[in-house]
Amino acid sequence: MRATIVLIAGTDAENYGRKIMLEAHRAGGMGFEMARLPQHVSLKQTFSISSLEETEEFFDSFATQLHPVRIRMKELNVFPNNALGGVPSGVLMIKVAQSDELKAAQKLLFSQLEKRFGSCPAEHDDDYMFHMTVAIGGAPYESYQKAYEKLSGRQFGEEFIFDKLGLLYYDDDMITPGTYFCYKIAELKNS
Repeated sequence: MRATIVLIAGTDAENYGRKIMLEAHRAGGMGFEMARLPQHVSLKQTFSISSLEETEEFFDSFATQLHPVRIRMKELNVFPNNALGGVPSGVLMIKVAQSDELKAAQKLLFSQLEKRFGSCPAEHDDDYMFHMTVAIGGAPYESYQKAYEKLSGRQFGEEFIFDKLGLLYYDDDMITPGTYFCYKIAELKNS
């Protein structure tokens, strides 16, 4: 079992991400695997958990310590990726600005996870690039490059409120399509 804790987009950012997802699909034919999840910015990549119930309890407590976060979109990026079931493919994402608020939320999460569960290593813990994924898996990398070329001329810079925290659950450690979803959502309260 694996989990991820994410900031979930408010309505405006959700609609923005879905629109770009459709444009990317029309340009490259990657499908809609990302539609399985709400638009989000991860605070930590997937990590192993031993109990969903204990992780949910931690999540509920952690959510009370955060408030909505304003996130600014920066630029479109594309990378080769084989995260979904180990199949070579790609990922198309919008890099977001690394604000002090975003970094502080991530630092708090890392600290509290370690305090509660011990070491919870995840890929890119030390070099994570905050982003909102538009498309992942389901097509050859060339499809992602094609969509990137079509959409990369677009001007980014929009700011959106991310006002919920999400607990993503992965029933299969290989993250095979169809084995993960957004298990729980908590509203973040203004401080």
